[in-house]
Amino acid sequence: MDRGKHSGRQMQCLFLIFHALVVVYAAVFLHPFYGSNDEFTLAAIASGAYGEYTQYFIYLHSGFGWILKLFYSLVPAVNWYTLIMYGLIFVSLSAVGWIWIGRSPRVGGILAVMLVLACAQPLYVEFQYTKTAAAVTAAGYVLLSGVFRRGTEAPAAGTGSGRVRISEAMGVLLLLLGSWIRFHAFGMVSLMAFGMWLACAVRAWKERNWKSFVLLDCMPCVLAFVLVFGSILLENMLVYSPGSREAHYREYDRARQRLLDYGVPEWDEYQADYEALGLSRTDCINLENWLIADHDRYTAEVFRSIVDFRKDRPFQWEYLADYLVILGKKPLFLLGALVTLIWLLTFSGVGRKRGRIAVCYPYVALLGIYLYFIKIYRVLPIVVTACLMSFVIFVWSGALEELSARWEERLDGKRFPAACLAGALLTVGICVRMLVTPVFQPPVQSSEPSQAFRGLYDTISRKKEIYYAFDPFTNNGVELGYSIFEKLPEDYLINIFTLGGWETESPQTVMNLEAYEQKNLLTSLYQSDRAVLISSTLMEHIMLHLQDTYDGIFITYSKVNQVGSFDLFALNYKMSGLKESDGDTAVLDRTYRAENDRYDVFEGTVNMEPEELEGKSVFLWMESVESGKRRMYQGTWQQQDEDGLYSMLYDTGLAPTDQVRFMIPRLSYPLDDRYEVHVVVRDGDKGVLLKTENNLYP
Repeated sequence: MDRGKHSGRQMQCLFLIFHALVVVYAAVFLHPFYGSNDEFTLAAIASGAYGEYTQYFIYLHSGFGWILKLFYSLVPAVNWYTLIMYGLIFVSLSAVGWIWIGRSPRVGGILAVMLVLACAQPLYVEFQYTKTAAAVTAAGYVLLSGVFRRGTEAPAAGTGSGRVRISEAMGVLLLLLGSWIRFHAFGMVSLMAFGMWLACAVRAWKERNWKSFVLLDCMPCVLAFVLVFGSILLENMLVYSPGSREAHYREYDRARQRLLDYGVPEWDEYQADYEALGLSRTDCINLENWLIADHDRYTAEVFRSIVDFRKDRPFQWEYLADYLVILGKKPLFLLGALVTLIWLLTFSGVGRKRGRIAVCYPYVALLGIYLYFIKIYRVLPIVVTACLMSFVIFVWSGALEELSARWEERLDGKRFPAACLAGALLTVGICVRMLVTPVFQPPVQSSEPSQAFRGLYDTISRKKEIYYAFDPFTNNGVELGYSIFEKLPEDYLINIFTLGGWETESPQTVMNLEAYEQKNLLTSLYQSDRAVLISSTLMEHIMLHLQDTYDGIFITYSKVNQVGSFDLFALNYKMSGLKESDGDTAVLDRTYRAENDRYDVFEGTVNMEPEELEGKSVFLWMESVESGKRRMYQGTWQQQDEDGLYSMLYDTGLAPTDQVRFMIPRLSYPLDDRYEVHVVVRDGDKGVLLKTENNLYP
């Protein structure tokens, strides 16, 4: 510093240091987490947790996927997904602040500090790729904006043109990367950025300087759009080739979005239409709960057919009123409106205001985007935040010139640090719940439920011979107790599936399922003893679905294990090739009630050698003497591993045993002479009905 005077370059360097400190503060004290299930899934795919590194992501462009794959291949132990995204956020916010300070060192510096503080939580803490794409795209448009290239003072000869070219090149690159991260966010931000281009067009018209406008304001944007849409065309040719898994998946996911993202029509109103498609009320309930892992029933064609008969929803005016109230409480909107108010009051009654279009247009664009979403569905919180971040950047950019003309020279001496401090305190005060409150709260990832769930995943992911199916909403990073900076182990999720969500038919999921000789996840639950469910709340829906799909099957379930506070259940099913054993026998010799009388537990022994039982599963088969109805429940071998889990498949690597255990929902009648009871040993889809001695009751 020279006698307390801060040059523009010094201010820019100080801003970068401040920005870096804010990132450290957010990462260490504000407990960052993945902001959605999608984010965790993308990070997992990138890190190889689905079995291999890949450049293909349904929502990320393959060009960005290749960048991630390269970094993971070079240094596989690092979670490059988070680090690269963090780096792009840092570069984007730094570029916006750098431009602002370069245009107005003092006023721009205050706004840059406020921007970093306001965006710390939505970008660095609630980590989500849609918001990242919005920030990167907004920064690209700021770098390309002619508002900052044509100030009142001409740049020094030679230096200005070089800086302009660097700024334009970086802007084009950020626009390309923003579209690769999330094209939908790129589109929304582009609508908001149109006001900056429009302001430049009005200025060019007034100054009759069309050549400069075309060369500096239009051509870089045209180049960026050529690269963006050219890369999309190239991906369509190389990745989404006809007949490929990726092309099928994109078709399926687009149809899924049109239906599930915007609401499943009610059964009562559309019963005839559903039945014409061969769908039942249970199928409708499963769709509403995103239980869509039945590839034979819930296909892209079915999704499109439902969308076709679904009537357009009338405009939800109450949603608009709700969101206007919600907007009025959003910190980012309050900060954007506050600067707009200062911009208005600063020049109240002092002739025409310059930059009117650039300041006011983002309000119109924000309303238009919300009206579009409200017409089809409620606006998602992530979309709201992504729009508001670009809204703040563009409003403040438009207001900067006049604020600087009024206040830049007045912020001298001690006034400037005082104004900086006031702006920072104001931002922190408005964002206190995001920037201060979390410091005094424990991280969600270290909570007891999260640690229990992480223990569950860590435990079952080591047992690759068994696959596990979860309900749709139990697979984000917070529930797993994972930090966003922690790389998931390789092959972590190759035996773990979800029954719903956009990844249901992803190539990674399909290939992993095929490794277990299965193609349909939901229906495989009744065909394979490797399928284990977590969440008793979904059991009824799944059982109803299977009974509707396979007429005459009586689906039952049993509890096979427990990890922490999570129960592990197995569905039970019919078995082809069931035959009676010639010589092997079994004995049932003990029964008792468990868990507040909710379960009946039956224990017994099997007279077979460990070598004969290797890799086989065990069941309790019963038939009512009176009605002839048959039921079958899966059991476990009394072998416990290091995690305390009983074996579903006999493992000769553990302590040998001939003991078996069945834990089933409480029966109406005891298994006495009213039932014929057998222990069944299953190998693949073949079962052996052992001669069983029933000694359960004296």
